[in-house]
Amino acid sequence: MSIKPKKKALHFFCRVAAGLLSLALVCGTAVTLISSNAWWIRVFDFPRIQIAALMALTLAGYAALHFCGRLRLWEYALAAVVGFALVWQLFCIAPYTTFYPKEMSDSRAEDDANRISLLVYNVLSNNREVKALRDLIRDTDPDIVLLSEPTRQWLEQLDGLEEDYPYTLHQPQENQYGMLLYSQLELVNPEIRFLIEPEIPSLRSQVRLRSGTLVTLYGVHPRPPGPKRSDKEEVSDVEEGNKEEEDGERQDSDKRDAELLLVAKEVQKLGSMPVIVAGDLNDVAWSHTTHLFQRIGGLLDPRVGRGLFNTFDTRSRLLRYPLDHAFASQHFFLVELRRLPDIGSDHFPLFVVFDYDPGAFVANEEPQPDADDEQEADEAIDKGVKH
Repeated sequence: MSIKPKKKALHFFCRVAAGLLSLALVCGTAVTLISSNAWWIRVFDFPRIQIAALMALTLAGYAALHFCGRLRLWEYALAAVVGFALVWQLFCIAPYTTFYPKEMSDSRAEDDANRISLLVYNVLSNNREVKALRDLIRDTDPDIVLLSEPTRQWLEQLDGLEEDYPYTLHQPQENQYGMLLYSQLELVNPEIRFLIEPEIPSLRSQVRLRSGTLVTLYGVHPRPPGPKRSDKEEVSDVEEGNKEEEDGERQDSDKRDAELLLVAKEVQKLGSMPVIVAGDLNDVAWSHTTHLFQRIGGLLDPRVGRGLFNTFDTRSRLLRYPLDHAFASQHFFLVELRRLPDIGSDHFPLFVVFDYDPGAFVANEEPQPDADDEQEADEAIDKGVKH
């Protein structure tokens, strides 16, 4: 049997595979441009890096196929479309690389009276590595420890932490949305709030810096978009003590978006008050919702110009996204931003140090919303509240 027909067949099958992969990647890119909060659309906001990498490999495959044999005109056209889609994906990712200008300037102050350090960590409800967290808190010595997903058992296991962190705000829950706040700095008017859903808490408090300056701190952990869980998955969750409320299962992103934008609206009303918003936002840094949240609230992302700092998922090296955040108003410079080692959760801890400076607004350009942003935010909030 001749080898030549085998080569032709292999070339044909490779062309078909490249074509199908190209169509999937282009559709996965184009769908993010649709203005919808449907979960199956919004989940494509997450894997931009992975899609971009697959596009680069696909283009390399087309180049190899070209040298191995002629391609059809439509295949060259499809390769060109993949190239344009790759450019778009890279455009979205580019701000979170070191090649991009920093959105928040670096601090050069030596005095730490106006500094505030935060450890932001999603503990994972069924994670039992409490000692690892205690050791991390001891080693990093943050002013604020903000924990997402803690249960009553987590609160009990962290007993004694109040000796070093006398100011606390506790809302442990069994549905994966509990929150705990421990602070070395004085908390003024701390409160637990349920902004959109009765089972999804958020935190708000003023924090008095060592200099006496008051900073408003928000802690958030809205529900992520995703498919409705099956009965089998619900039974598994009950066994692990992580069952969500029946009427609060993950679906579309309207409630997540509404909660984030409602916080942004509050920040906007605070005007000249220095603000920090931190937590597991269940949204990536480059999504339309996150950017809208920043523009409405006038908040800066310390990641921009510094790197991805992917915090989820510790269990996969290929599928990781920046879900845990610490945004701040233009009153702050950045002292330090680090992703800390894996200590048992599906999230990496995030450590950030901000430096309050009344003159920081000169170096930091505050994101500004336009009329369309305001209308879009109002509509998203109304939809999330009524849904």
